[in-house]
Amino acid sequence: MKLSDGEKLILLMLADISRKVGAGREVDPDFVSHTLFYDQTWGFNWKFTGIPFEKGEDPPEVTETVDILDMFDLTISQFERLPAGEQEEVKKELGYAAGGLEQFPGFDANNDAHYGVAQYLVEHLDRFKGLKGATNNSHSQSSLPRYRAMLQTYLPLRPKLGLGAEKFTAEDIISIFKLA
Repeated sequence: MKLSDGEKLILLMLADISRKVGAGREVDPDFVSHTLFYDQTWGFNWKFTGIPFEKGEDPPEVTETVDILDMFDLTISQFERLPAGEQEEVKKELGYAAGGLEQFPGFDANNDAHYGVAQYLVEHLDRFKGLKGATNNSHSQSSLPRYRAMLQTYLPLRPKLGLGAEKFTAEDIISIFKLA
C-alpha cells in the first residue's frame, strides 16, 4: 500500500482521535500508528484481510524475511522431532554445541531492513511468536548472505513437509544448516 505523506499524517491524527475517544473496536489505533511509524504499510493488507485493498506485491524484503523465518521455524521444529541419536548426529556434523539449533540468530539491526520486518511480523502481526530469537539482533552483516544460501537448499525441500507424513531427515537438516 502506498500512502502519501499527507495521508499518513491524516491516518496518524485519526488514530490519535480514535484512541482519545475510546473508539478502535474494529481498527486498533495503536496498530495503525505503529504500522505508519515503522513504515510497514504492507501490514495493513496482512492485518485487515477482509478489506478489499488494492492488490499489490509485498516488498521483496518482506517475502524473503518470511521465507527465512519459516525456514528456521520449520527446520528447528523438524530437528526437535528427530530421535535423540539423530539430533546428536546433526549437532556433531554441524559442529554445534548443545542447543545450537534451538533459536534463530537474528538479522543485523543496524544494516538490514529484514530486522525491522521481522520485528514488525512478531510484535504487530503475531507471526512467528513461537520462533525463539525471531527478533534477535545478530550484529553481523554476514547473516543475510548465509540465510540466502540456506534458502537455496531449503526451498526445494519445503514441499516435502506439506505431504503429511513426510518430514525432514537428519541429512536434510544438515544440508540446510551446513551453509550457516
